Amino acid sequence: MERALRSWKRIVERQGRPGIRQSFERGQGVTLSEELALISSIFVDTAPVIYYIEAHPQFGPLAKEAVTAFQSGTLNAFSSVITLTEVLPKPIEQGDEKLARKFAEFLKHGKNLTMIEISEGIAEAAGKLRGRYTFLKSIDAIQISAAIDAGAEAFLTNDRKLKQIEEIKVLLLAEYL
Repeated sequence: MERALRSWKRIVERQGRPGIRQSFERGQGVTLSEELALISSIFVDTAPVIYYIEAHPQFGPLAKEAVTAFQSGTLNAFSSVITLTEVLPKPIEQGDEKLARKFAEFLKHGKNLTMIEISEGIAEAAGKLRGRYTFLKSIDAIQISAAIDAGAEAFLTNDRKLKQIEEIKVLLLAEYL
């Protein structure tokens, strides 16, 4: 954690963002918006999509910050067809076709959001990730591999165990509450 904090401070200083640097000096964390301002691309995992579309009372506002950042064009965003697979079952099971369409529309046609197809290369990389991180579920390994393959600088999720992944910067929504 200390190493990551030092690295983050160097990035902030290089980009000349004194307000954020002062937050560090006062011992305060940064906001999600400040974090997003330091990167140019992000992969959005399933949970933030659900929080945004369903306006989750706790995490919805944070998910909205990320969506606003990429829809405004200040950030390139990616997600994968796996996300679509994960968000549709519950609304379909509950007979909520309107919500299912809302999820599909957002993911397939969202402004500045690119859907990543799962290739053989992504699948192979996911298998290697699972070998390195034995706690990883296949679905998470595929998502992370898709993010890396797309060139995303960060992976937005709310899955705490994914913070252990070293191959990509993982942003955990719960850390910005």
